[in-house]
Amino acid sequence: MKKISIDFHGDSTLILSFGEIIDEKLNIEVHRCTDFLNSKILNYSYIIDIYPTYNSIVIDYDPQKIFYEDIKKEIEILLSEIDISNDEIITPKIINIPVKYGGDHGPDLERMSQSLNISQDEIIKIHSSKNYRVYMLGFMPGFPYLGGLDKKISFPRLNKPRLSVPSGSVGIAGDQTGVYPFKSPGGWNIIGKTKLKLFDKSNDPPNLISTGSYIKFTIDND
Repeated sequence: MKKISIDFHGDSTLILSFGEIIDEKLNIEVHRCTDFLNSKILNYSYIIDIYPTYNSIVIDYDPQKIFYEDIKKEIEILLSEIDISNDEIITPKIINIPVKYGGDHGPDLERMSQSLNISQDEIIKIHSSKNYRVYMLGFMPGFPYLGGLDKKISFPRLNKPRLSVPSGSVGIAGDQTGVYPFKSPGGWNIIGKTKLKLFDKSNDPPNLISTGSYIKFTIDND
């Protein structure tokens, strides 16, 4: 297993870093390790939460119940017991998200088309042509950060974020794409909108989308 660095952040958080790159294979290893740690220590009284990011695992713990040196040592022992670099084939969960692209639903699509010198139809075709891995969730409940965007339609964030982005908005920022589950401020380029509800606290679990799954955007012509 590749070396994983363990760093202390603040007085109650450990960061397990797998590398600096954003890579699907690396993210799969992150999730396998997260699942393993959850199966071993999530129910321990001193563990508050364990969750994956693009290339790391965050462990929040109660410093009044365990010292940093002790939890770090315990994590190191657990990491020595697992092999996250196996070739096991796991059938991914794919969630289809219907999107109305352009117009009022995607106010930034025309500007992107002009800047990239690619037709709006071509941007839509490229964006809806592949399955995107859910690398992590944040910055609000249920917001999926999706990797693997075709570099042909990569586009920088807005210089001035909008004060209000409608819920269901599908956006692009750099090499990422994602969906706003709630109305909120935001600086992503909005190319479309979905009616699908990504987060509902009355459901168990409340997130329609989970990390490690895949999203397929489909063109909604209704």
